[in-house]
Amino acid sequence: MIEQPAYRLASEIRRILNAELGQEFGQTMFITQCFELSIRPEEIKVGDIIRLSPALIRAIRPSKGDEIAQKVGNQIRKLKVQMELDTLKGKEGDPIMARRFADIYVSLGNACQITGDFDEGDRAFRNAIRYAKKADYPLKEAEANIGIGLIFEKNDKWNEAIEYLHKGLSISQSADYPLGIADASRWLGHLEWHRNNYSRALEWLEKGHANAERTGDEGLIGQILIEFGLVYSDLGELTKAIDWFNRSIPLLLGVRDHRQLARVYNNIGDSYMQQKEWKKAIQNFEKSEEFARMINNQQFIGWSLFNSGEALLNIDDVNEALARGEKALKILEPMNDTMGIQGSIRIQAMAYAKKKDWPKAEELFSKAMEITEAMASKYHKGQVLFDMGKMHKAKGDKKKAKQLFTEAKSLFEQIGAKRLLDDVTAEM
Repeated sequence: MIEQPAYRLASEIRRILNAELGQEFGQTMFITQCFELSIRPEEIKVGDIIRLSPALIRAIRPSKGDEIAQKVGNQIRKLKVQMELDTLKGKEGDPIMARRFADIYVSLGNACQITGDFDEGDRAFRNAIRYAKKADYPLKEAEANIGIGLIFEKNDKWNEAIEYLHKGLSISQSADYPLGIADASRWLGHLEWHRNNYSRALEWLEKGHANAERTGDEGLIGQILIEFGLVYSDLGELTKAIDWFNRSIPLLLGVRDHRQLARVYNNIGDSYMQQKEWKKAIQNFEKSEEFARMINNQQFIGWSLFNSGEALLNIDDVNEALARGEKALKILEPMNDTMGIQGSIRIQAMAYAKKKDWPKAEELFSKAMEITEAMASKYHKGQVLFDMGKMHKAKGDKKKAKQLFTEAKSLFEQIGAKRLLDDVTAEM
């Protein structure tokens, strides 16, 4: 492979680090990690990025958090693919190189998808399809179609996402490519779950699981098991949901996927909270926080804090619940995590209502509702209305409480949230 001029590569890496970390810290990270890997910074080669990117992630994570560290690592990996592509300029019409171009464009599309450069990723995947067809390379054609589908999914264009996932699935099935079948089926199941088509979601997940088992990819199998748990959780089959979540844990531990472990323990905690098993919920939320802290993943730390805070409210540990809601907000607000911010404020509002500090509770519920309206989520709006109704009931304003309970009940009926319907009916 012809290496790009080292000064250009070093300059681009410095630019990425400066943008995300600031000039002083960014340059310190670059020079230090190059020194530890015996790389001369101004003589860095494209091949060195394979070692440098994970080293930078590990070095940045403790002080800046997992999210920033992963963002830097992914941008540098994307740079590597772009520079590899540059080495092939002038060879676009060479039929012998078509397979190589298909490989690189799929890698570029995947990198862009992770960094959020969706338009560039879409172009890369479409170029990959063009070269894959020239090279009679169905595996990469399948991967590129699935990649386009996932870009549409991230942009909430579900019909287009399903169209391209089906294309990728069809090609994968014709080529008997189990990884492509598993990946496409897993995401089709995920989309059907989002659309509340639970039986269809389970059918797709079963297909994805069977083919993931064929690949032996424990990380993929573990993530599909989590998807099963999410479907059963929505169906109200919480014991079954917890079983699926628990089945994923040994696999995720095996591949040391701390991010997914934080996610699954958070989901288990939520399932126990729905069953009103508050202490088990707290234990699992705290386990989620433990794994999140191992990689300094700020988002899951924040989510674990406000979720455990809600469970603590239900065993009347109001001060600790309030403290966790406040800590969560400090973490999630700078990240612009809308759902997390809403959840953190809602928990604080509930805590002040428990303390009978009605003005403070009403102020915070008003803020939570303002955010919820922008989210356009019937589930979350119903939740806030229900909580506000309980506050007014505790104040003795039965008329206002009934009005809020009725509004919440209507929203829960629209989305088929049986458990919440039962809860609000019991309060009325």
